[in-house]
Amino acid sequence: MSEEDSEKDHSGREELEEMVRKMLSSGQIDPEALSKVAGLGANPAMMGQMFSQLRNLMSDSEGPINWKMAENQAMELAKKDESKNLGNLETEISNAFEIARLWLSEVTQFSTSEQPKLLRRSVWVQDAMPLFAELSEPVASSMAKALSENIVEAMPEELANLLGPASKFIGNAGAAIFAMQLGQAMGKLSTQTLSATEIGIPISSRPGLITQNVGEFIKDIETPKSEIVIYLAIRELAISSLYASNRWLRDQITTQVREFASGLRVEISGIQEMVEQIDPQDPESMNRVMEATAMMSQRTEDQETALVRIETMLALIDGWADAIAEEAGKRLPTISSVVELASRKRATEGAAEKTFAILLGLELQPRLRREAKAMWQEVTKLGGQKRDQLWSHPDQLPSVEEISNPSLVLARLERSDDDFDEGLRKLLDN
Repeated sequence: MSEEDSEKDHSGREELEEMVRKMLSSGQIDPEALSKVAGLGANPAMMGQMFSQLRNLMSDSEGPINWKMAENQAMELAKKDESKNLGNLETEISNAFEIARLWLSEVTQFSTSEQPKLLRRSVWVQDAMPLFAELSEPVASSMAKALSENIVEAMPEELANLLGPASKFIGNAGAAIFAMQLGQAMGKLSTQTLSATEIGIPISSRPGLITQNVGEFIKDIETPKSEIVIYLAIRELAISSLYASNRWLRDQITTQVREFASGLRVEISGIQEMVEQIDPQDPESMNRVMEATAMMSQRTEDQETALVRIETMLALIDGWADAIAEEAGKRLPTISSVVELASRKRATEGAAEKTFAILLGLELQPRLRREAKAMWQEVTKLGGQKRDQLWSHPDQLPSVEEISNPSLVLARLERSDDDFDEGLRKLLDN
C-alpha cells in the first residue's frame, strides 16, 4: 500500500469511528454519513470492509451489550437538571427515616440494619444500572443472537454476500441500540422515581429517597409535607426490611424475570419482510433492519403464565408495603390523604410500571395491587406475625385466587393452626 493510500485509509477509519460514536450516542444510523463513508452502491467491497470495521469497534464491551454506554446515556439525562442544594429537605428526610424505623418496629418483625441513603438522580442511576442490566440482558442478548443468526439468510442473495461477514455486528448493533434506549428510559426514570425500591426490587441494600424528586413531588401539595415525607420513608424502609429479612426474595423475582426474558424471540418473519425491501442503493433502507430489533414474537402460553407469576409477586410486595406503611403511619393526622396521593402518583408515573413495560411489555394492574393490599390487611387481623410468616417460603405466599378472595388464605392459615395443634396433641399423648 502506498503512503497516499495509507493516509486515505487512516482518514477513512477516523471518519468511520466518528460516525459510529455519533450513531451509538443517538441510537440511530445516519444514512447520509453511512453513504458518504461507505460509498454505498458505488463500492460494495468498501461497504463490506466498513461493516467489518464496525463489528470490531462494537467488540469493546464484554458480551453483546455495552452497559457503560447505556449508563453514560442515563447519567447525561439524570444530571441535566440535577440539584445539589437541598440541605433542609435532606435533614427532614433523615429525621423521617428515624421515625419510620421506630413505627415500623411496632407493626412488623422485619427490619434492616442498613442506614438510609439520601440519593441524587445520578446516584440512583449508578445504583440501579447493575440491576437493570441483570434484568434486561436476556432480552438484549436474544435480539443480538436472533439478528446475527438470521439476518444473512433473510436477505436477498446479493446483499447477503455483501454483509455476511458483518452479521455479528448487525446483531450487536441491535443490542447496543436496545441498551441505549434502556439508558434513555433510566435517565427519565431518575427524574420521576422517589425511592430506591419503587420498581418493587431494591436497587441496593440501603433504603433511600431521591431528595430532589421528593421535593418536587411535595412542592405544591396542600397536605402537610412533613407527613408525606414520613410516609414515603416508612414505605421505603418497609420494602427494604422485607428483602433484608427474606434473602430468597430478590433471587426469586429476578430469576423469574430473567427466565421470562430469555424466552423472548425476535420476530424473524417481520425482519424478513423488512429486509426484502432493502435497496443496496438506498442507505435509508438499512435503518429498517435496526428498527426490527424492537419486533418480538408473540408470547407463548408458558410465558403468559410466567408473566402472571411475576405480576403476582410484584403485587404481593407492593400490597404488603402499602398495608404496612398505612398501619405504621396511622399516627399521621392526614394518613388517608397521604396514602391517596402516593397511590395516585404510582398509578400515573410509577417506576415499576414503566420499568417492566420497557423490559417485558408487562402492564402491571393497579387493581391487583389494591386487592393485594386489602388481602394483607385481612390477614393482619390474625396477627402481624402470622402475616409475615407467609414470606418464609415462596410456596407459602398467597396465590392470585387468594389475593382476590382473602377468605381462602385465611382458611388456609386456620387449617395450618389446626394441623399444628393436632400434631402437638399427638406428640404430648405419646
